[in-house]
Amino acid sequence: MRQLMLLVTCAVAAVMLGCVPSLQPLYSEKDPILLASLAGTWVSADSKEKFIFKADEQEIKYEVTCTDQEGGTGKLEARLLRLGKHLFLDTTVSDLPEVKCAYPKCHLLPAHLFTKIEIEGDVLRYATLHFDWIKKGLEQKKITIRHEAVKDMTFLTASTKELQEFVLAHAGEKDAFQEPKELRRQK
Repeated sequence: MRQLMLLVTCAVAAVMLGCVPSLQPLYSEKDPILLASLAGTWVSADSKEKFIFKADEQEIKYEVTCTDQEGGTGKLEARLLRLGKHLFLDTTVSDLPEVKCAYPKCHLLPAHLFTKIEIEGDVLRYATLHFDWIKKGLEQKKITIRHEAVKDMTFLTASTKELQEFVLAHAGEKDAFQEPKELRRQK
């Protein structure tokens, strides 16, 4: 029951945060890169949000431990890639609760979230795809990326190649991504 509540909470949080999950990754096998400047601990101005990036050179990914505004913690796997002149993180949850029963396990969805990032010295800015922008664009047929709408959620179902073309085409659009949040390197 506790695990089910965690999954429901995660789904509700995705909607509230305006996240747009994808069934496919943004990266292909050749895309992930590591940047030494991303590794380390990053905190918000009020020190409530914290992200610790640890590079895994073997798998070319980052293990991320995060703490949100309310003090909740979790673990993510992040793959960093460059599309054009932009850097993106593709994140998935790495600490889903262990489910021993086959029936609830069928409900777990390994979704990907895409975040555009900029690193300037000891400042990291990040912005996720804007849910309202996607939803409005799909409704007005200005956006034609493959997707499925389920209740209040929109899931992107496009291929990795289509996703890369989509985010690259809209990476410079002001409304396509949420207002960037800023983190500072903790020394």
